[in-house]
Amino acid sequence: MALVSVIIPTTRRPLQLRRALDSVFAQTYGNLEVIVVVDGHNPETMAMLAAYDEPRLRVLQNDHTLGPGPARNAGAEIARGDWLAFLDDDDEWLAGKLERQLAAASLDEAVLLTCRCRVITPQATYIWPRQPYDGQTPVDLHLWQRHSLFRGEAYVATASYLLPRWLFMQARFGSTPQNEDTTLLLRLTKQCGARIVMLPDVLAVIHADDLRNSLGTNFAWRDALAWIESMGGLVTPRAYAGFCLVVLASQARRTGDYAGLAFLLRRSFVHGKPSFNQLLVFAAFWLLPMELRQRLRAAVQYFTSARRMPMGETVGESHADSK
Repeated sequence: MALVSVIIPTTRRPLQLRRALDSVFAQTYGNLEVIVVVDGHNPETMAMLAAYDEPRLRVLQNDHTLGPGPARNAGAEIARGDWLAFLDDDDEWLAGKLERQLAAASLDEAVLLTCRCRVITPQATYIWPRQPYDGQTPVDLHLWQRHSLFRGEAYVATASYLLPRWLFMQARFGSTPQNEDTTLLLRLTKQCGARIVMLPDVLAVIHADDLRNSLGTNFAWRDALAWIESMGGLVTPRAYAGFCLVVLASQARRTGDYAGLAFLLRRSFVHGKPSFNQLLVFAAFWLLPMELRQRLRAAVQYFTSARRMPMGETVGESHADSK
Protein backbone atom coordinates (compact mmCIF):
# COMPACT_ATOMS: atom_id res chain seq x y z
CA MET A 1 0.00 0.00 0.00
CA ALA A 2 1.30 3.44 -0.95
CA LEU A 3 2.02 5.84 1.89
CA VAL A 4 -0.10 9.00 1.95
CA SER A 5 1.29 12.13 3.63
CA VAL A 6 -1.48 14.41 4.88
CA ILE A 7 -0.35 18.01 5.40
CA ILE A 8 -2.29 20.35 7.70
CA PRO A 9 -1.09 23.93 8.23
CA THR A 10 -2.42 25.49 11.42
CA THR A 11 -2.28 28.58 13.54
CA ARG A 12 -4.00 29.17 16.89
CA ARG A 13 -6.96 26.86 16.40
CA PRO A 14 -6.26 23.79 18.54
CA LEU A 15 -9.90 22.72 18.94
CA GLN A 16 -10.60 22.81 15.22
CA LEU A 17 -7.27 21.11 14.53
CA ARG A 18 -8.20 18.23 16.83
CA ARG A 19 -11.41 17.71 14.86
CA ALA A 20 -9.45 17.69 11.60
CA LEU A 21 -6.93 15.18 12.98
CA ASP A 22 -9.68 12.90 14.26
CA SER A 23 -11.23 12.81 10.78
CA VAL A 24 -7.90 11.87 9.18
CA PHE A 25 -7.09 9.10 11.63
CA ALA A 26 -10.62 7.73 11.15
CA GLN A 27 -9.91 7.10 7.45
CA THR A 28 -10.61 3.64 6.08
CA TYR A 29 -7.20 3.88 4.38
CA GLY A 30 -4.68 3.52 7.17
CA ASN A 31 -1.22 3.73 5.58
CA LEU A 32 -0.66 7.41 6.18
CA GLU A 33 1.34 9.97 8.08
CA VAL A 34 0.03 13.35 9.17
CA ILE A 35 2.34 16.36 9.12
CA VAL A 36 0.96 19.29 11.09
CA VAL A 37 2.78 22.49 10.18
CA VAL A 38 2.42 24.90 13.11
CA ASP A 39 2.88 28.26 11.46
CA GLY A 40 4.67 30.41 14.03
CA HIS A 41 4.64 30.62 17.83
CA ASN A 42 1.60 28.72 19.09
CA PRO A 43 2.01 27.14 22.55
CA GLU A 44 -1.65 26.02 22.94
CA THR A 45 -1.54 24.08 19.69
CA MET A 46 1.84 22.56 20.52
CA ALA A 47 0.49 21.41 23.90
CA MET A 48 -2.54 19.80 22.26
CA LEU A 49 -0.34 18.00 19.73
CA ALA A 50 2.03 16.77 22.45
CA ALA A 51 -0.91 15.11 24.18
CA TYR A 52 -2.37 13.61 20.98
CA ASP A 53 -1.61 9.89 21.17
CA GLU A 54 -0.99 8.85 17.57
CA PRO A 55 2.36 7.50 16.29
CA ARG A 56 1.56 8.51 12.69
CA LEU A 57 1.52 12.20 13.69
CA ARG A 58 4.53 14.42 12.89
CA VAL A 59 4.85 18.08 13.85
CA LEU A 60 6.83 20.81 12.11
CA GLN A 61 6.92 24.24 13.74
CA ASN A 62 7.93 27.30 11.75
CA ASP A 63 9.97 29.89 13.63
CA HIS A 64 7.78 32.64 12.18
CA THR A 65 4.53 32.77 10.25
CA LEU A 66 4.95 31.88 6.58
CA GLY A 67 1.34 31.82 5.42
CA PRO A 68 -0.74 28.87 4.16
CA GLY A 69 1.01 28.25 0.83
CA PRO A 70 4.62 28.24 2.09
CA ALA A 71 3.53 26.28 5.20
CA ARG A 72 2.05 23.54 3.02
CA ASN A 73 5.18 23.55 0.85
CA ALA A 74 7.33 23.14 3.97
CA GLY A 75 5.26 20.12 5.02
CA ALA A 76 5.64 18.59 1.56
CA GLU A 77 9.42 18.98 1.76
CA ILE A 78 9.66 16.59 4.71
CA ALA A 79 6.89 14.23 3.61
CA ARG A 80 7.78 10.55 3.19
CA GLY A 81 4.64 9.58 1.30
CA ASP A 82 4.15 8.67 -2.34
CA TRP A 83 0.94 10.72 -2.30
CA LEU A 84 0.28 14.13 -0.77
CA ALA A 85 -3.10 15.20 0.59
CA PHE A 86 -3.98 18.57 2.07
CA LEU A 87 -6.46 19.56 4.74
CA ASP A 88 -7.10 22.90 6.45
CA ASP A 89 -7.12 22.89 10.24
CA ASP A 90 -10.80 23.87 10.52
CA ASP A 91 -12.12 21.35 7.98
CA GLU A 92 -12.57 17.57 8.04
CA TRP A 93 -12.89 14.49 5.85
CA LEU A 94 -15.48 11.77 5.65
CA ALA A 95 -14.08 8.34 6.48
CA GLY A 96 -13.74 6.99 2.93
CA LYS A 97 -12.16 10.04 1.37
CA LEU A 98 -8.64 8.74 0.75
CA GLU A 99 -9.72 5.22 -0.15
CA ARG A 100 -12.20 6.44 -2.79
CA GLN A 101 -9.69 8.82 -4.34
CA LEU A 102 -6.79 6.38 -4.40
CA ALA A 103 -8.94 3.89 -6.27
CA ALA A 104 -9.41 6.42 -9.09
CA ALA A 105 -5.78 6.89 -10.24
CA SER A 106 -2.25 5.51 -10.11
CA LEU A 107 1.02 7.03 -8.93
CA ASP A 108 2.51 7.33 -12.39
CA GLU A 109 -0.31 9.56 -13.62
CA ALA A 110 -0.03 13.36 -13.69
CA VAL A 111 -3.34 13.83 -11.91
CA LEU A 112 -4.86 15.91 -9.13
CA LEU A 113 -7.74 14.10 -7.44
CA THR A 114 -10.49 16.18 -5.85
CA CYS A 115 -14.08 15.71 -4.70
CA ARG A 116 -17.25 17.60 -3.96
CA CYS A 117 -17.65 19.14 -0.51
CA ARG A 118 -20.30 19.83 2.07
CA VAL A 119 -19.89 23.53 2.90
CA ILE A 120 -21.35 24.53 6.26
CA THR A 121 -22.04 28.21 6.95
CA PRO A 122 -23.91 29.78 9.88
CA GLN A 123 -26.97 30.17 7.63
CA ALA A 124 -27.13 26.91 5.66
CA THR A 125 -25.32 23.88 4.29
CA TYR A 126 -24.46 23.55 0.61
CA ILE A 127 -23.01 20.90 -1.68
CA TRP A 128 -20.32 22.54 -3.80
CA PRO A 129 -19.72 22.45 -6.67
CA ARG A 130 -23.29 21.86 -7.73
CA GLN A 131 -22.03 19.71 -10.60
CA PRO A 132 -18.62 17.96 -10.57
CA TYR A 133 -15.90 19.56 -12.67
CA ASP A 134 -15.57 17.50 -15.86
CA GLY A 135 -11.89 18.28 -16.41
CA GLN A 136 -12.51 19.41 -20.00
CA THR A 137 -12.76 23.17 -19.46
CA PRO A 138 -9.46 24.89 -18.56
CA VAL A 139 -9.43 25.26 -14.80
CA ASP A 140 -9.12 29.05 -14.84
CA LEU A 141 -12.17 29.37 -17.08
CA HIS A 142 -14.04 26.84 -14.96
CA LEU A 143 -13.40 28.88 -11.82
CA TRP A 144 -14.24 32.32 -13.19
CA GLN A 145 -16.63 31.86 -16.12
CA ARG A 146 -19.58 32.33 -13.79
CA HIS A 147 -23.16 32.03 -15.09
CA SER A 148 -25.01 32.75 -11.86
CA LEU A 149 -25.13 35.47 -9.22
CA PHE A 150 -24.78 32.80 -6.53
CA ARG A 151 -21.59 30.99 -5.59
CA GLY A 152 -21.25 27.23 -5.86
CA GLU A 153 -20.97 26.61 -9.61
CA ALA A 154 -17.21 26.13 -9.50
CA TYR A 155 -15.39 25.01 -6.37
CA VAL A 156 -12.14 23.09 -6.01
CA ALA A 157 -11.37 23.05 -2.30
CA THR A 158 -7.80 22.66 -1.07
CA ALA A 159 -9.11 20.19 1.52
CA SER A 160 -10.01 17.85 -1.35
CA TYR A 161 -6.56 17.71 -3.01
CA LEU A 162 -4.69 14.42 -3.41
CA LEU A 163 -1.81 14.06 -5.87
CA PRO A 164 1.51 12.22 -6.37
CA ARG A 165 4.36 13.83 -4.49
CA TRP A 166 6.58 13.83 -7.58
CA LEU A 167 3.98 15.91 -9.42
CA PHE A 168 3.45 18.34 -6.55
CA MET A 169 7.17 19.08 -6.31
CA GLN A 170 7.11 20.36 -9.91
CA ALA A 171 4.42 22.93 -9.12
CA ARG A 172 3.96 23.78 -5.40
CA PHE A 173 1.61 26.28 -3.81
CA GLY A 174 2.11 29.97 -4.48
CA SER A 175 3.82 32.15 -1.90
CA THR A 176 1.45 35.14 -1.97
CA PRO A 177 -1.07 35.52 0.88
CA GLN A 178 -4.03 34.94 -1.45
CA ASN A 179 -4.63 32.56 -4.35
CA GLU A 180 -1.80 30.22 -3.39
CA ASP A 181 -4.06 27.24 -4.11
CA THR A 182 -5.16 28.60 -7.49
CA THR A 183 -1.50 29.14 -8.37
CA LEU A 184 -0.96 25.42 -7.78
CA LEU A 185 -3.94 24.51 -9.99
CA LEU A 186 -2.67 26.70 -12.83
CA ARG A 187 0.86 25.36 -12.61
CA LEU A 188 -0.29 21.74 -12.47
CA THR A 189 -2.63 21.92 -15.44
CA LYS A 190 -0.87 24.42 -17.69
CA GLN A 191 2.81 23.87 -16.95
CA CYS A 192 2.87 20.21 -15.91
CA GLY A 193 0.07 18.97 -18.17
CA ALA A 194 -1.79 17.36 -15.26
CA ARG A 195 -5.49 16.60 -15.38
CA ILE A 196 -7.96 17.21 -12.57
CA VAL A 197 -10.29 14.36 -11.66
CA MET A 198 -13.18 15.37 -9.42
CA LEU A 199 -15.15 12.50 -7.91
CA PRO A 200 -18.90 13.13 -7.69
CA ASP A 201 -18.86 11.94 -4.07
CA VAL A 202 -19.08 14.38 -1.17
CA LEU A 203 -15.98 13.42 0.83
CA ALA A 204 -14.90 16.61 2.64
CA VAL A 205 -16.62 19.01 5.02
CA ILE A 206 -15.73 22.70 4.85
CA HIS A 207 -16.61 24.84 7.86
CA ALA A 208 -17.02 28.35 6.47
CA ASP A 209 -18.22 31.73 7.57
CA ASP A 210 -20.18 33.92 5.15
CA LEU A 211 -17.16 35.27 3.31
CA ARG A 212 -14.69 32.44 3.40
CA ASN A 213 -15.11 31.36 -0.20
CA SER A 214 -15.23 34.86 -1.60
CA LEU A 215 -12.37 37.21 -0.90
CA GLY A 216 -13.37 38.44 2.55
CA THR A 217 -14.09 41.93 3.81
CA ASN A 218 -10.42 42.65 4.47
CA PHE A 219 -9.24 41.43 1.09
CA ALA A 220 -7.35 43.97 -1.05
CA TRP A 221 -8.70 43.36 -4.54
CA ARG A 222 -5.86 45.36 -6.08
CA ASP A 223 -3.39 42.83 -4.66
CA ALA A 224 -5.41 40.04 -6.27
CA LEU A 225 -5.37 41.91 -9.56
CA ALA A 226 -1.58 42.13 -9.33
CA TRP A 227 -1.49 38.38 -8.64
CA ILE A 228 -3.53 37.38 -11.69
CA GLU A 229 -1.51 39.67 -13.93
CA SER A 230 1.65 38.00 -12.62
CA MET A 231 0.32 34.66 -13.91
CA GLY A 232 0.78 35.83 -17.50
CA GLY A 233 0.04 33.16 -20.08
CA LEU A 234 -1.34 30.71 -17.48
CA VAL A 235 -4.65 32.64 -17.51
CA THR A 236 -6.80 32.99 -20.64
CA PRO A 237 -8.30 36.39 -21.58
CA ARG A 238 -11.82 35.10 -20.88
CA ALA A 239 -10.80 33.82 -17.44
CA TYR A 240 -9.01 37.11 -16.69
CA ALA A 241 -12.20 39.02 -17.49
CA GLY A 242 -14.23 36.69 -15.26
CA PHE A 243 -11.81 37.20 -12.37
CA CYS A 244 -12.15 40.98 -12.71
CA LEU A 245 -15.90 41.13 -13.31
CA VAL A 246 -17.03 38.44 -10.86
CA VAL A 247 -14.45 37.78 -8.15
CA LEU A 248 -12.90 41.22 -7.73
CA ALA A 249 -16.03 43.22 -8.59
CA SER A 250 -17.92 41.39 -5.86
CA GLN A 251 -15.40 42.63 -3.31
CA ALA A 252 -15.31 46.16 -4.68
CA ARG A 253 -19.11 46.31 -4.47
CA ARG A 254 -19.09 44.91 -0.95
CA THR A 255 -16.84 47.72 0.24
CA GLY A 256 -18.65 50.42 -1.76
CA ASP A 257 -15.71 51.02 -4.09
CA TYR A 258 -17.61 52.25 -7.15
CA ALA A 259 -14.49 53.73 -8.74
CA GLY A 260 -12.96 50.28 -8.42
CA LEU A 261 -15.95 48.73 -10.21
CA ALA A 262 -15.49 51.07 -13.14
CA PHE A 263 -11.76 50.38 -13.18
CA LEU A 264 -12.31 46.61 -13.23
CA LEU A 265 -14.83 46.89 -16.04
CA ARG A 266 -12.31 48.79 -18.17
CA ARG A 267 -9.55 46.37 -17.23
CA SER A 268 -11.63 43.38 -18.31
CA PHE A 269 -11.98 44.82 -21.82
CA VAL A 270 -8.41 46.10 -22.18
CA HIS A 271 -6.67 42.90 -20.98
CA GLY A 272 -9.43 40.29 -21.19
CA LYS A 273 -12.33 39.06 -23.25
CA PRO A 274 -15.54 39.34 -21.21
CA SER A 275 -18.52 37.15 -22.02
CA PHE A 276 -22.14 38.27 -21.99
CA ASN A 277 -22.82 36.20 -18.86
CA GLN A 278 -19.86 37.74 -17.04
CA LEU A 279 -21.14 41.20 -17.86
CA LEU A 280 -24.62 40.29 -16.60
CA VAL A 281 -23.24 39.08 -13.28
CA PHE A 282 -21.11 42.22 -13.03
CA ALA A 283 -24.19 44.39 -13.67
CA ALA A 284 -26.04 42.54 -10.91
CA PHE A 285 -23.22 43.25 -8.47
CA TRP A 286 -23.31 46.90 -9.49
CA LEU A 287 -27.08 47.37 -9.32
CA LEU A 288 -28.38 45.01 -6.62
CA PRO A 289 -27.72 45.79 -2.94
CA MET A 290 -26.06 43.00 -0.96
CA GLU A 291 -29.15 42.64 1.26
CA LEU A 292 -31.36 41.97 -1.76
CA ARG A 293 -28.89 39.43 -3.14
CA GLN A 294 -28.86 37.68 0.23
CA ARG A 295 -32.66 37.49 0.23
CA LEU A 296 -32.66 36.12 -3.30
CA ARG A 297 -30.07 33.53 -2.28
CA ALA A 298 -32.19 32.51 0.72
CA ALA A 299 -35.27 32.16 -1.50
CA VAL A 300 -33.38 30.00 -4.01
CA GLN A 301 -32.11 27.83 -1.17
CA TYR A 302 -35.57 27.43 0.37
CA PHE A 303 -37.38 26.47 -2.82
CA THR A 304 -34.54 24.20 -3.99
CA SER A 305 -34.63 22.41 -0.64
CA ALA A 306 -38.41 22.13 -0.61
CA ARG A 307 -38.47 20.73 -4.14
CA ARG A 308 -35.86 18.04 -3.42
CA MET A 309 -36.42 17.03 0.22
CA PRO A 310 -37.74 13.54 1.03
CA MET A 311 -41.14 12.98 2.63
CA GLY A 312 -41.18 13.89 6.31
CA GLU A 313 -38.05 16.08 6.20
CA THR A 314 -38.22 19.80 6.91
CA VAL A 315 -36.55 22.43 4.78
CA GLY A 316 -34.19 23.34 7.61
CA GLU A 317 -32.84 19.78 7.62
CA SER A 318 -32.16 19.60 3.89
CA HIS A 319 -28.75 20.27 2.30
CA ALA A 320 -29.23 22.96 -0.35
CA ASP A 321 -26.95 22.73 -3.36
CA SER A 322 -27.04 26.29 -4.60
CA LYS A 323 -25.92 29.60 -3.29
